[in-house]
Amino acid sequence: MTLKPRQERFCRLFVECANAAQAARAAGYRPESARNTGYRLLKLPGIIQRIGELHTTIADGQCRDVDALLSKLETVYCRAIDQHQLGAAARAIELQAKLGGVAATTRAPRTLHRKGVQPSADEEEIIADPSEGKDAD
Repeated sequence: MTLKPRQERFCRLFVECANAAQAARAAGYRPESARNTGYRLLKLPGIIQRIGELHTTIADGQCRDVDALLSKLETVYCRAIDQHQLGAAARAIELQAKLGGVAATTRAPRTLHRKGVQPSADEEEIIADPSEGKDAD
């Protein structure tokens, strides 16, 4: 089914905003009936198919973008290792994990404590206590 130009605009706008009434108004349908028009358009097989095609195109583009970023981060990682910049290498690995969906994208908030920063619960487990290891006299 070939869509009319206004229907094509509706599909493109709906993919952007995910609001049928807003997409219908922006595509040029009457504002008074945009809600009903958007609902009606989303029931048409040609519209459904076109929106699916647009979603697929967007998803493919995002996958290529992620692959390109992962490749660039691999280059950063390799150079950091060659130059013995372990902090930069670790950061590149962290970003690769986030982009790949392997690691969480947020960190636990830090709060000020005494003269420094209070570690998060995860960090507390690995930071040595200076008083540990001293013999009690």
